[in-house]
Amino acid sequence: MTAPNELSLKKNLPPATVHYALVTDDHPGALPRVLELFSLRNITPDLVKVQKYSQTVLPERYLCIDIHVIGLSPAEQDIIRHKLAAQITVKNIREEILYIKPRVKLAS
Repeated sequence: MTAPNELSLKKNLPPATVHYALVTDDHPGALPRVLELFSLRNITPDLVKVQKYSQTVLPERYLCIDIHVIGLSPAEQDIIRHKLAAQITVKNIREEILYIKPRVKLAS
């Protein structure tokens, strides 16, 4: 059971931003497959950042994909994380919940 103080703190928090950090194979279909999971749920990510890199020791190349989505419910977060992990090109996935304070408007 949650303490009353924790409940009041959660009410005052801004909507959470979910950050998915993925490492995928450098395959032309990897990015469209990842983004399709959001499209099928009628979700437009707030940020998508992709970077290609290669390791010096191995000849393989990878994509690093960062996706931010604001306001997902915990159930949606779980579904998307599981579907991303099930993608054949995805090698690694990390999920973080970020709370960003809204900017305060100064009095004029």
